[in-house]
Amino acid sequence: MSLRQDARLANPRRFARPQPDPWLLPGPVPASGRGDEFVTGQGASAAVQEAIVLARRAAARGDGDGARRALAALPGFAAGEPRVLLQAGGMALELRDYAFAERCYRDAVERDPSVVPGWSGLALALALQCRDQEAFACAQRARELAPRSLAVARVYASTAVQAGDSLAAIGACRDALNRFPDDAGLACQLANALRAMGARDEARLMLQATAGTARATPELHAVFGGLLCDSGDYRAAVEHLRRGIEGGHATARAWHSLGSAYERLREYELAEQAFRAARACDPGMLEAQASIVYLLRVECRWDAAAVEERQWAAAAAGAEPSRCTPLTTLYVESGAETQLAVARAWSGRAFPPVAAPAVIASRGARLRVGYLSADLHSHATAYLMAGLFECHDRARVEAFAYSCGPDDGSPVRGRLRAAVGNWVEGARLSDEALARRIRADGIDILVELNGHMFGNRLGVLAWRPAPVQIHYLGYPGTLGFDGVDAIVADDIVVPPGDEVHYHEPVWRLPRCYQVNDRRRGLPPRPERTALGLADDRLVLACFNQTYKLSRPFFSIWLRALAQEPRAVLWLLVPNEAAQANLRVEAARAGIDPSRLVFAPNVGQEEHIARLRAADLALDVLPYGSHTTGSDALWAGVPLLSCRGRTFAGRVGASLLNAVGLPELVTESVAEYSDALLRLAGDRDRLAGYRDHLERGRDSFALFDTEGFARDWERLLADAVAGNKARRA
Repeated sequence: MSLRQDARLANPRRFARPQPDPWLLPGPVPASGRGDEFVTGQGASAAVQEAIVLARRAAARGDGDGARRALAALPGFAAGEPRVLLQAGGMALELRDYAFAERCYRDAVERDPSVVPGWSGLALALALQCRDQEAFACAQRARELAPRSLAVARVYASTAVQAGDSLAAIGACRDALNRFPDDAGLACQLANALRAMGARDEARLMLQATAGTARATPELHAVFGGLLCDSGDYRAAVEHLRRGIEGGHATARAWHSLGSAYERLREYELAEQAFRAARACDPGMLEAQASIVYLLRVECRWDAAAVEERQWAAAAAGAEPSRCTPLTTLYVESGAETQLAVARAWSGRAFPPVAAPAVIASRGARLRVGYLSADLHSHATAYLMAGLFECHDRARVEAFAYSCGPDDGSPVRGRLRAAVGNWVEGARLSDEALARRIRADGIDILVELNGHMFGNRLGVLAWRPAPVQIHYLGYPGTLGFDGVDAIVADDIVVPPGDEVHYHEPVWRLPRCYQVNDRRRGLPPRPERTALGLADDRLVLACFNQTYKLSRPFFSIWLRALAQEPRAVLWLLVPNEAAQANLRVEAARAGIDPSRLVFAPNVGQEEHIARLRAADLALDVLPYGSHTTGSDALWAGVPLLSCRGRTFAGRVGASLLNAVGLPELVTESVAEYSDALLRLAGDRDRLAGYRDHLERGRDSFALFDTEGFARDWERLLADAVAGNKARRA
């Protein structure tokens, strides 16, 4: 049963009750009988009850000032009675007026420093304003005053996680669970702390036994559903998240996890409902806003996306950047300054403080290189890296792979395993355990391959298991994370002088930074008719994912179709909503929608084969063609690119330079448009580019995997030697 089919969930706002809901923080816990509750409504006088009702009504109208006036009118508020201040603070939390809640709780603890709920409530109010260290300090004070309080234990654990001290949270939860073994809220907090430590499997197994029993609370179902989403069991995640939401734990985090599960299942309508409900619960949750933007772009709903992007940009400029997801800054128009600010803020909040680097007392003659990735399966990263793994000089390099993703049994995973003798399955290990393994292996330099992409294990780097730790390939931008000593680029994707926009040092390779696999297959081109293409057509192709597409570039492509009646536009658009929206865009421009040809997702070998049927590949901005671009060039298809303002938009230029076609790199959107119109009308020139690519495939720097491997090994060896010299 889907949300659409369930009348109880037809309106997400029905469950969008405002609750305190920062990243890992639950709503207020019930009173424990020790006077440490956050809201004291039971037994309140009629005057107090009336003030609370008035405050709620004002908040429902969006009248924040009216709500504050109603709370300030509580009998005893003006006199500073701590219990009344606690009532007002608790109501302010419920109404999401976190600054007013902070004021109330501060006044309460100033009047009586021994009042436990004042310190706990103040911790909540500060955490909800992303003031993590201040919040944790207040929670510590509450714990000193009431070390055996259930409510305080929960607040202490959640603020510890947010402040980057998950070990303290785990210890506090386990200690409290010895006294309250049946408390599901503590179990959820422990699971959240373990999750923050990368111990997702342990957290999931801990909750699994309870999730199927009558003891499971709505909160437990929601947290367990989030863990199932992490592990890729999206259908089960939906089931538990819906049970949690229906049961009353309708927090922003629960809704967002539900949206993520639906998005992974490609049920975009339901995903959007859930993300919008998350934002309704917490308007400051920019992660939910970013998820809405992503879905709208996936479906090519550009008008709606533009509205959401403007709202996201405005909120991001005025809110805590730590609530902005770094990936969003790559495909929404933003400058390098914004990317740096967001990456630093996100990393500072998402990962624990960085430990001292590992020191290797003694080592053998070979350089020990570790590769950490969640994408060592049928994934673009694996297809690019396979040749490098096979080309390592085993007399100089001993490679280790730490795989944190699924074993899909694919041929490329088999190649990777065969090429790397030291293979470690790390998906079920916590960040600490995996870091200990890496340190025990005596790795000289650890290469992290995900960055801020899905499934990353950047938390492992916070433990500093290797003397040198770098990021390569997966994320085209700064990570803003102190656990990364450098990122690898080239002079085109990060031109000299642009280092100021990167948190970490930039190391450059002498050729295109992107490795490629010369040993991958080059299957024959299928008949065009089998692909839905006529033999006499000019085929303009863009096989980037739809979230990278935009109206400005699509309009340019349509103008080329208008100029060349025999041209068609070939797109990788597997979802029907995007197909329908793009056909509407074409019709509005006076182009027959049948001239848009949509390609499905296929396996890698079949994809390379069909690419050979295209005449010209089309790049986009601001997040351009990466593996998609090198696939086209390998298949003998020229690529028209436009140099962007950031790493993510300059990869096409780097690829073209590495195959000797710099003239296909334009410097502005207008120049790109003019170039496309010229190329679309010059079949001979396109044929010449194809001939250049076919003849030079074995000599281009882009596809010289052996040469790249030697450059790569020199870069790694120099980095390790430089680190040793600095430590000497």
